[in-house]
Amino acid sequence: MDIFNKKRIMLATDIHYLSKRINDRGEAFKEAMAKGDGKVVAYIEEIVDAFLNEVKKRRPDVLILPGDLTFNGERKSHEDLSDKLRDISESGISVYVIPGNHDINCNKSVGFLGEDTYSVDSVSAEEFREIYSFCGYEDYEYFDKYSGSYIVRLTPNLYLLMLDTNSYERNRVGEESIARLDNVLNKIYKSEGRVLAVSHQNILEHNSIFTKGFVIENADRIREIYRKYNIPLNLSGHMHIQHIMSEGIVEIVTSSLAVSPNHFANIIYDGSSFDYFTESLKVEAVENFNEISKKEFENVGARQISRLFKSDEFKDLSSERIKELNDAFIKMNEVYFAGDMLQTEGLEEIINFWKSQNESYTSAYIKSILQSVFKEQKSCKILIK
Repeated sequence: MDIFNKKRIMLATDIHYLSKRINDRGEAFKEAMAKGDGKVVAYIEEIVDAFLNEVKKRRPDVLILPGDLTFNGERKSHEDLSDKLRDISESGISVYVIPGNHDINCNKSVGFLGEDTYSVDSVSAEEFREIYSFCGYEDYEYFDKYSGSYIVRLTPNLYLLMLDTNSYERNRVGEESIARLDNVLNKIYKSEGRVLAVSHQNILEHNSIFTKGFVIENADRIREIYRKYNIPLNLSGHMHIQHIMSEGIVEIVTSSLAVSPNHFANIIYDGSSFDYFTESLKVEAVENFNEISKKEFENVGARQISRLFKSDEFKDLSSERIKELNDAFIKMNEVYFAGDMLQTEGLEEIINFWKSQNESYTSAYIKSILQSVFKEQKSCKILIK
């Protein structure tokens, strides 16, 4: 092992931070969260502070945040999160960010006050880079003004590519930017440099029913370039699930820090491999936080499955049978998002029942997650050729 090339990296994605300056956690906010997707935004201040305290305690070389830094692109949320990250940066830890689809020019940027919501300012791509200027936008080796993507050097031979698909062309990289990226990666390749790639949206299809809006629109072009230059690993988020895929290049989707089980990731680079593993964040400032977060996520699954049970197909089922199916779905959904392995003992009949159902959105979703839950998705080691 070359100790001069070793790097310790921490990563958290889809934080969805909402500034307490524009959120009183009142009735309007509670109503919005009751229709939400499982993010524990009620305690997002405590979540972010707990995570950044963990970063300061562990002192990695690098912190990566691959987008959806804010709830819905609120300027004040960006400003307050930037202040917290500046403290990390000034402690000697390099911080790198890119925007997600919830960070720039958002028309849903609102604040919450009592029973009301009110519009607040969002930010442009240029303003985003100004607010986070110290997070990769000052010390880059390469910057593409047409996309907002940049490359920094982490070690003498390891480069970090932060691929921005949200600043200008939503969920895609323009052909001019691809040509420029091809050129700079060619130079790195010829100098025997290695590249770790990061994007917000995904370059591989991790779930057959989550493609449009999830997979980068021209991901085939990006994969082609990555394979051409032997880029072994892409780190992404966006889907809020914990999932690993390999199609010539490995892509790891890290689940949202804001959603149970509140994962963050560790990556150790030793010159010959990337060793990746997740941990669940401990939020000691909130009593019973794990239970609160888990319940928030379970409520999302319960709402989703209840819509299916209202269809004619299930009208003759007993309440006991519906509860049995409901509990099994919530468990499968929880395992899927956490990247855990499903323990099937006692669930064999229910799994076969779901597999036999006529196609609906929920039944198709259940069948899709059953393709992943029989393999643990929280760690892997990627050898570099």
